[in-house]
Amino acid sequence: MKQSKFAAIYIFSLVLIVLSPVDAWAVVTYKYQLRIETGQPKRVGETAFSMMAAWKRGNEPTQKANGLIFVNGENTNKLTSESEVARKISKALNAGIKIKSPHDRGAEAKHTEKKPELVISNQAGFDMDYITVRDYSNQVMHFNIPGKSFQSASVKLAIDLVYSAAVEYVDGFSSGIKKETAGGYISVKMDQASEIKIKTDGKTTKELEKELAKLLGSGASFSSSAYYPNFVELRSKNYKSFDGGEVQLPALNAKKISIDIHDSGLGVLIKFDFPKSKKIAQSNDNNLLYVLLLVGLAVAYFFYKKKSI
Repeated sequence: MKQSKFAAIYIFSLVLIVLSPVDAWAVVTYKYQLRIETGQPKRVGETAFSMMAAWKRGNEPTQKANGLIFVNGENTNKLTSESEVARKISKALNAGIKIKSPHDRGAEAKHTEKKPELVISNQAGFDMDYITVRDYSNQVMHFNIPGKSFQSASVKLAIDLVYSAAVEYVDGFSSGIKKETAGGYISVKMDQASEIKIKTDGKTTKELEKELAKLLGSGASFSSSAYYPNFVELRSKNYKSFDGGEVQLPALNAKKISIDIHDSGLGVLIKFDFPKSKKIAQSNDNNLLYVLLLVGLAVAYFFYKKKSI
């Protein structure tokens, strides 16, 4: 009789576990990557090139790291090669990430040896939040999400044209410096489509962005509000506060986009806004109590039966 009663309690506990309500959630992160092909700096002298990666874990605040390098363009003793640009910027970005505590390092940049490319990705357990590439060297750059189009990866993209003179290295660095285009062109190409090219002479960055958005078609638009705030932190150097406009492509149906700025008065910020974690249903925390109860009952039943023998 006692054994039957004990068995009934055991079975009832098991039923509670199976039928317990699903009201808790678990965050599942995905591996996101951005592949960047760097180019030969075309501007005269030494210019800046930097990248910022931002990541987060669950509902924790976003963390970010900045990598800054200076590259040699035309009329310098040693021109920085395409592969050297990629190697140096990946090293600088990783150095910024490593300033964080080991358990907070949620992103990584990997350079392909002897090739002008690097891949930035999130670490396991973290979300890639956003990536900003800031170039003032007028190099040709190519971007893609390995194995996917930007649309299928749900990665939003923005192109923010800025004046080279407006970049800040220390507070007040660009005050009093004339901000204008020097004359040249901007070129954008997606996959195998025809190149879109516009002249920059005498135009403001906002005028250029509106013209570019129009030429890129219905999938693009000029926006006076940014996808996310620009990275502004004095100690990090090479930041650019939002200047009031950017070209946004929220669902770019292309696997690769190439951007070429050929104007010494202009730089470009290319921004990538990644999708956030999805949540999947899991058993609620009370199930732990049921499991512990079940284990306890199993142990008690074992000793009870052993004693009764």
